[in-house]
Amino acid sequence: MTRLLRVVAGLGVIGLLAAGCSTASEAGDQASPETSSASRSATAGDDEAGMLPHSGAPAVSEPLPISALPPDPCQTFTRAQVEEALGEDAPEGKRDDIETGPWCSWQDPDTGATISASFLVTTKQGLSGLYRNAKPIAKVWQEIPSVGGFPAVAFQLAENEVSCSVHIGLADEYSLGVTVAPARESRGDACAFSQRLAEIAVANLREGARS
Repeated sequence: MTRLLRVVAGLGVIGLLAAGCSTASEAGDQASPETSSASRSATAGDDEAGMLPHSGAPAVSEPLPISALPPDPCQTFTRAQVEEALGEDAPEGKRDDIETGPWCSWQDPDTGATISASFLVTTKQGLSGLYRNAKPIAKVWQEIPSVGGFPAVAFQLAENEVSCSVHIGLADEYSLGVTVAPARESRGDACAFSQRLAEIAVANLREGARS
C-alpha cells in the first residue's frame, strides 16, 4: 500500500496544555503586558463562573456523547487507516495517559514518521483551553468551521514547525486532537494531513456512537 504521508509527532502542544493557563499567560506578558492582562481578567471571570465556552472558543451546538470515545485512544483509527497513513509495516499504537487525558501515537522506527491522537477530557475545558493557552503563543492559528460537523482549529506553536495539530471540539467540555507532520525526507502540508486524518477520526467516532 502506498504511503500517503510520513509524520513526526508534535508533542509540544501536549506539554502546553498540561501546563495550563500560567504558561500562556507568561508568554503573553512578554509579548504584550496590557493585552494579556486584560485577557486574563476576562477569561478568569468566565472560568470562575463555570461558563463554557470562553476565551473566544466556538460553542459546540450538537455535542458527541462522551460515551462515543473509545476506551483506548489507539482505537481512534482502524488498522487499515493506520496502514494507509504510514504503510503496511506501520507499528502498533502506543498509549500514554497524560495530564490532559489519554493519548496514542504510531511511530515508524525507520523514518521517524508518527501520527498521534489525543482526547482532552480531564481539564473539562474543550477548545476553550486551547483558545486560552495555545492561541496567544501560536505562530499559526487557523479556525476550521467544521470537521465532521464540529468546530475545529489547526495550529503550530513555533516558526517553521514541521508538525501541525488539529483539535476538534466534540463538546464544550472535551476535544479530540490529531497531530501529524511530514517526516525527515518529505515536506508536505502538515495541517492538510492533520485535517484529513481528523475527518477520518471523527467519522469513526460517529460510527461508534451509532453502534
